[in-house]
Amino acid sequence: MEQILRVGIIGAGAIASTHAEAIRHIPGLKLVGAARRNMDKCREFARQYRCKPYQSWEDMLEDGLDIAVVALPHYLHFEAAMAAIEKGCHVMLEKPAAMDLDQCRAITAAAQKAGRKVMVADIAYHLPGVIKAREIISSGRMGKFIMGSMINYRFYFAKDRPSWFLEKQKAGGGMLFNLGVHRMAVVRSVVPEEEMVVKASVGFFRQGCEVEGNGMIFIGYPDGTAVVLEECGYLEAPEELNKGMHFTFENGILGDVAGRLWISDKKGNVERPKLSPSLPGGVYQPLYEEMLSAIREDRDPWPGIVQGAKDVRVILAAYESARTGQQVELRGPKWEISL
Repeated sequence: MEQILRVGIIGAGAIASTHAEAIRHIPGLKLVGAARRNMDKCREFARQYRCKPYQSWEDMLEDGLDIAVVALPHYLHFEAAMAAIEKGCHVMLEKPAAMDLDQCRAITAAAQKAGRKVMVADIAYHLPGVIKAREIISSGRMGKFIMGSMINYRFYFAKDRPSWFLEKQKAGGGMLFNLGVHRMAVVRSVVPEEEMVVKASVGFFRQGCEVEGNGMIFIGYPDGTAVVLEECGYLEAPEELNKGMHFTFENGILGDVAGRLWISDKKGNVERPKLSPSLPGGVYQPLYEEMLSAIREDRDPWPGIVQGAKDVRVILAAYESARTGQQVELRGPKWEISL
């Protein structure tokens, strides 16, 4: 009989329930603890999910976990992930993986040295449409990639958004750093080439706000192909606009990849392939299934810390491009991910 792995959530805030719902639908996992500074809210969460409440995540690590879920504000990811690895935990790390590439490299090195798995909790890699798109592309049916485009409009400055999201030092960035990494996860799942250059414009049109609310990112590849990302967080927009996501190949187009995937052939005939049904544990269930498999099979999970770092890299390069007005080449030690 295989061991039941003990899971603890570091940061029992808004996203924690999504993790907890997924965990309790995986037979090989058991949620044993949750930590949050606000002890009243932590106790309420713990009662709902039948686990032990902690005010200190350090105390929870001392009690022993197999998997630590890091669901803290962005600027605290690094400290908690490193501490969890040091205590012998595998880590489910919320996106963005870390504040910069040095932190990503340090987490990677620590995990390799300790023999622990680090998975980035980006659902975009495991969305049914994305998985099906990868299968279709891998089959060779679509032929050579030509170009792609993704549009995302979502009001970013809602009153209920925690204030730290709007502080550059704590959040790392705004619309691009927090949500743009999801788009990069889709792009990197679909486009077979590795990103080579980034050119971007970034806007700060929200008066008095430290983080950006919009951006346009051009991503170029070694074979001359490209993807353009459009992100805007200042206003709500018709849902139809966000379905502008499409990737063009020599034999047709893949559209609405992160939603209800459609395929158009050269003559414009549209096919809507059957996708996997929703899971009872919600959108994070595939992430925990993958994490558990990776641990049991002693392999890297998908997406691992390297994938998460590459998603962050493009956003950081976009910030640099916008600041300097220059195209950024993802070459050299500054942008290297591998150790």
